[in-house]
Amino acid sequence: MDRLLRAAGRCALAFLLVLGVVALLPRAVQESVPNSVIGGAVFVLAWLGARRVVKRPR
Repeated sequence: MDRLLRAAGRCALAFLLVLGVVALLPRAVQESVPNSVIGGAVFVLAWLGARRVVKRPR
């Protein structure tokens, strides 16, 4: 259960990180970036974070 909560926390952190970076971009750049690119970045960061948490011990 602890690993699941950590993975969920990392997913949420990835989401907020990407949204924060997009918010810092100028308005013209924000409008030119498609929503699918932002969603893809969140998915990749969340996947990497979850993969790191779920790694099996050696």
